[in-house]
Amino acid sequence: MSPITIDELTALNDPRLAGLLRSSDTEIDQEIERLIVEIAQPLITAIAGRAARGGTAISPQDAEDITGTIHLRLIAKLRALSSSADEAVRDLERYVATVTTNVINDHLRKSFPQRARLKNRLRYTLTHDSRLGLWQTGDTLACGLGTWREVADVAAEVPLDPARASGTMLDVAHPADALVDVFERARRAVAFDGLVTFTATIWNVFDAPARETELRLAEAPQRATVDHLETREYLRALWTEVRELRPMQRKALLLNLRSSDAVDVTALLVLTGVASFDELAAVLEMMPEELAAVWNELPLDDLRIAAMLGVTRQQVINLRKSARERLTRRMAR
Repeated sequence: MSPITIDELTALNDPRLAGLLRSSDTEIDQEIERLIVEIAQPLITAIAGRAARGGTAISPQDAEDITGTIHLRLIAKLRALSSSADEAVRDLERYVATVTTNVINDHLRKSFPQRARLKNRLRYTLTHDSRLGLWQTGDTLACGLGTWREVADVAAEVPLDPARASGTMLDVAHPADALVDVFERARRAVAFDGLVTFTATIWNVFDAPARETELRLAEAPQRATVDHLETREYLRALWTEVRELRPMQRKALLLNLRSSDAVDVTALLVLTGVASFDELAAVLEMMPEELAAVWNELPLDDLRIAAMLGVTRQQVINLRKSARERLTRRMAR
């Protein structure tokens, strides 16, 4: 059997890989780098961003490790394309998306086993009870009542206050009944990740913190496994002290208020009902519409905050440092 030709390999692969398949040995590395920078990395960033907005806690260091692992797998695959028709990649973006999703899921299963088990339990419940449904709409995995299947209008989060969850919702032993009650009260379909975040809160499903934090901010959501009410009291105390900060300190802190485990504490204040969305906007001296425009991007990076406040990046860092030092002293009392 004669070896496969470059033309045959090119026909089997995504057209955007033609340049790589026809590259000389000295050009391969440069072409692989171009494909990763121009095509793969934007998709990796987008998928990781969706995971973060879904409540996933991925630290900057973890993000670097995940990206590095994805890049290594892509490089190995791209180098193997010219060796065999079995290595063909017919859709480059789909392949990148699959690798990225698998690497992120592997990381989450290892780092957040309790949340991973919750997701598996919810998937099973949504797909094994005729009253419920789980379906794909665009880039979103949606869920809701069975009669809503294929509905495209999907809320990112469950539009209910976890602090007012009904007894049926809190009944972990009967998850199907709990989810039916959630959706009947919400009256709309919800992104699956949003449902995971909501049920994790009301069912007290949290993974133990990986390390100590400067302000014990990570401890607040984690302590819910012991006492949900105590968690809310801790956050209330934190919120009271935050409101006492000087305006610029409040803004620098709240727009980037996260634990060392990348828990978005600002969103948690609203999720637990400690502060309303409008109250948070007022403390930030923003209109609710302005806060809503950046909500899914929180926590913001220092350069973005600096541009919003009209100061330098270093000034943002200094303001947040001063705010944390004050909070550390006040919360220790």
